[in-house]
Amino acid sequence: MFENVNYTYYSETLGRSAVPTEADFNRYADDNRLFMKGLINDGIVTEREENGIDNAVCRMIEIDYLTEQEASGAAAESGGSVASESINGYSYSYDKTAQQEAVKRNAKSAAEKKIDIIKLYNNYRAGVC
Repeated sequence: MFENVNYTYYSETLGRSAVPTEADFNRYADDNRLFMKGLINDGIVTEREENGIDNAVCRMIEIDYLTEQEASGAAAESGGSVASESINGYSYSYDKTAQQEAVKRNAKSAAEKKIDIIKLYNNYRAGVC
């Protein structure tokens, strides 16, 4: 289990490139392995296709990376998450309310996105028996 959860498999076999470096990939790998391991041990997830568990974990790492980038404002057109700055002795503040609300909504949906990815490659049985 998790033999293929590495950057080489992610970038070459899966052909994904959203996570730019191996270091970025590895930052999220352990948390996602542990999350998936818990689901497997609880009987919620069973592998449906070859490497389904590994594929899902790699894609979950991608979701975490993209969510962090969005939250930090790295992809924002405003050039980042600067809330205020001083320009020639004058203070200028940016209204980040809309961005902050979007981040909150996306943080909730990151978990939903992970479940959707798990379901894409594996059997997912959650609920009360």
